[in-house]
Amino acid sequence: MSGYILCQIKRAKIPYYIVNISTNIYSIEELCYYMYHNIYLLDDTIINEQLCQWLRDELHLRRLYQKLYPLLDERSNMGEFILPVFKEINYLTHDQFKEMNERLKRFEEQPEVVRRKLKGDYLVEHEKYMNAIRVYQSTLEDAKDTVMGEQFSGSVYNNMGCAYASLFQMEEAQECFRRAYESLHSRASLKSYLFAVHMNSGREAYEKLANQLEVDAETRKEMDEQMAGAMKVELPRDLDSALAAWTRDYHRNTGL
Repeated sequence: MSGYILCQIKRAKIPYYIVNISTNIYSIEELCYYMYHNIYLLDDTIINEQLCQWLRDELHLRRLYQKLYPLLDERSNMGEFILPVFKEINYLTHDQFKEMNERLKRFEEQPEVVRRKLKGDYLVEHEKYMNAIRVYQSTLEDAKDTVMGEQFSGSVYNNMGCAYASLFQMEEAQECFRRAYESLHSRASLKSYLFAVHMNSGREAYEKLANQLEVDAETRKEMDEQMAGAMKVELPRDLDSALAAWTRDYHRNTGL
């Protein structure tokens, strides 16, 4: 969690581990912060029996536990569950909670596969790439039994390709971008596919595919300029420190 949070209630000795973002939290303030800023990640990985028990046993909030635990069995909506948590320390103003509840309501009105894609997009935005890839994969599997269509699947493949590319897993990224282009047939998806081929298989493979797809001269020129710019990377002076930082980022982003 970023920044400083003033705690009104004693911190836990044993943290609660939030799977989605691979982070430990130690206080109800941190829990409220997470819930308020991560609407798309409020699912059964955090709204569950283990969270209720942690509030009771580690933060000694027995009355809050008694309010929340029955709501799990009743399968209440997310807003009804999280309201008592915020009220416990008056974390939000009335207007803030109303605004958050409206966002949550709009989210819950979406079909399940759309909600899952949004969750994946949110994880990519927060650089949790492996978690996002797993979410995208389950989204695509479940989308087969819906009427969402190729445009939806194409957008999922595109975003999953971005996640793979961020991890420099270019072979997987190339396959995702290929499937995205075959579904979307857009200029943006074409460029992503060609970029991935260039990064994964080299200039010759890129030129061959561009010829096969009859890419126009303007698009080729634009891509050549963008790729030339991307290759101008300056190495940091302190390579040891940079490598250590890159390693930490990799573990944070992959959860490995």
